[in-house]
Amino acid sequence: MKEFIKTNKITYNLMSFTAFKTLLIFSLLLEAPRSYEDIIEYFKKHDYINETISVDTARVYINSLRMAGCVIEKTKRAEGSKFVLVSHPFELNVKPEQIKVFTKIYKTIVKNISLAELVMLEKFLRKISAYINNEDFISALKKVSPLACFDTKLLEDLLACCANKNQIVLEYNSPRSGIKTTELICDKMDFDNNKLYLYGTSIEYNQETYLQVRRIIKIREIKLHKSKNPDIKETKVLFEVNADMQEIQLKDNERLVSINNGKPLIEARSSNKFMLKQRILSFGSSCKVIEPADFKNEIITTLKNMRAEYKL
Repeated sequence: MKEFIKTNKITYNLMSFTAFKTLLIFSLLLEAPRSYEDIIEYFKKHDYINETISVDTARVYINSLRMAGCVIEKTKRAEGSKFVLVSHPFELNVKPEQIKVFTKIYKTIVKNISLAELVMLEKFLRKISAYINNEDFISALKKVSPLACFDTKLLEDLLACCANKNQIVLEYNSPRSGIKTTELICDKMDFDNNKLYLYGTSIEYNQETYLQVRRIIKIREIKLHKSKNPDIKETKVLFEVNADMQEIQLKDNERLVSINNGKPLIEARSSNKFMLKQRILSFGSSCKVIEPADFKNEIITTLKNMRAEYKL
């Protein structure tokens, strides 16, 4: 310890290298099957060891792991004569009742953390689930996790783009036109009706837009400079909702104007009329557009068309 405090370096005098080398082989076998040659080459290039060991020495370390309870098998010569770690005594075991408690706690946590924190949690749980020999646990995690079907690296990159308000080019699987490229200035990512969306400003249409994140294939490019777009024209809509204000979760582009006879009057602003229409229609018959008149007429037309589709 005195030597480490003095030099801040790890040397042969500061560790049991027999144990260290044995643990290194264990970590190698956790990753993939390894041959004697793989192990010897790894030790030769290791920062701390940097030496050539013999096959007999490597065999001693592997037998030490077996004595510790590891089940290690060797493939045939035609398959590369590699050592395979079949099982080990360090696996985490989870009982059925513990899985129930875990899912209950997880659902509570998810409601109270940010998306960035949720991504970190998802990465952590995926990592430890790899060491848990229990398919029921992995299945339970997939059922309760809202990010189970997502690539966490892509989510982290998109969150970074939102934080920096980057202009990016995406490869996107559109439900209408199939795989295409689309460009937008990122604003935020958030859940709506249990679906994760990326919000931003469309470069092509020069208006607010949103994309389902599960349909984003990859980020093709992050632009160094943002496009100089003309001022985006917003539509302001006033609508009344026949519901208790506590039951309504206002969007970032909305504000409460007043409450008349128990009915909240809300103002919404957006450059994307489709998004405004979707918001109004989400309230069903509980919502009434007050102004502007042209937008109100568009909603009426939409409702009439919907009624006609049902031939009522």
